[in-house]
Amino acid sequence: MKLSAIKTECENAYFTLVEIRKNPGNASEYIGLLYGRDGKSFMLCDENDSVISKQELGEIVILLKEAGFKKAKLYF
Repeated sequence: MKLSAIKTECENAYFTLVEIRKNPGNASEYIGLLYGRDGKSFMLCDENDSVISKQELGEIVILLKEAGFKKAKLYF
């Protein structure tokens, strides 16, 4: 899901859970997984629908905070 849509849905309290996990394609990077009230899951993506993956954990945390999330589960 695009970051702009995530911000809108976060304001509407659509998401029930946010996870930060290692990227399965590159274990040195982190990705964000989002779970909606209706059971759907999404990956944190930019406006070009490319999955956002970062080597620095803090960068993913900042993106999620800017989108409006207050907490997330972290998996090392």
